[in-house]
Amino acid sequence: MTNKISSIFALGILMLASMACNFSVSTANLSDLKLGKDKDASGAAASFKAADEIFAVTAVNNASGKNKVKFRLVFDKVEGGQSGAVAYKLEKEMEVEGSRPIWFNFSVPGGFIPGSYKVECVLTGEDGKELDRKTGNFTIAGGSNDKTAQPEADKTQDNDSEDN
Repeated sequence: MTNKISSIFALGILMLASMACNFSVSTANLSDLKLGKDKDASGAAASFKAADEIFAVTAVNNASGKNKVKFRLVFDKVEGGQSGAVAYKLEKEMEVEGSRPIWFNFSVPGGFIPGSYKVECVLTGEDGKELDRKTGNFTIAGGSNDKTAQPEADKTQDNDSEDN
């Protein structure tokens, strides 16, 4: 009987050890995503003009090692744009070492089409698993019928904080 209990106990330990090898605990996360007109989002805003340059600002916290952060601008309710689709081909992925602030700035030649948009920011670990996700919503105000900027425009401007 003791031999049987020892075998079951040993098997349980092996199973736990096996599961622990595939399990990683990371406390890395993103701070709230702020939108503004500068890299500090000091004047956090939710409404912009069509010609504005917009900054999406967050920080990677409690991180050690390398992680990846991906920013995407997506249509929410924009005439001619499919809700949830990447807007103006504006997306950027960057590798981030440790904890630090990061931002993604973007504008559209000819200006944004009026409507509501979302910026998504996803943090993934070295293993590719999603660690955190933040979303920021904003609107482009305007009553003009100027449609110079097309929803799927090829010309975009995007920068990030990799030089910082």
